[in-house]
Amino acid sequence: MAGGFVIFLFIKNWQTPASWNYEVWYRQDSLADIEHLPLIHGGNESCVECHEEEYHAATSYEHKTLNCEGCHGPLTFHVRDGKKIANATGKSNWQCLNCHEEQISRPKDHPQFPGDVRRHEDFLEDSSCVRCHDPHDPSV
Repeated sequence: MAGGFVIFLFIKNWQTPASWNYEVWYRQDSLADIEHLPLIHGGNESCVECHEEEYHAATSYEHKTLNCEGCHGPLTFHVRDGKKIANATGKSNWQCLNCHEEQISRPKDHPQFPGDVRRHEDFLEDSSCVRCHDPHDPSV
């Protein structure tokens, strides 16, 4: 039994990184590792450089607490090395319904809509929420 315990301790010490801190149960080198990961999300500050008008419009209304990438996708899917590589995420209903689809768990004063948008009289097969509703100015 003692031999098994010694083998266990040997394997545990061999597998545990040298930077592991037993007092706080944290690998101290993890921050340096994370720092070298590629950037994926840039935050609203990255968007305002090219989209100043849209940014100021969006931050003046109900959607001001949202991050641009929540609807438009990660920055690195759109821009790389300061150059546009693709259009931002398309304008599909799921982007709106992700927050506005009718759910009983949402606050009563939160605008909610049934997933079936065909209740609009002017519905077209290829219609989307943003055809009539501007997410950068939801008061319209």
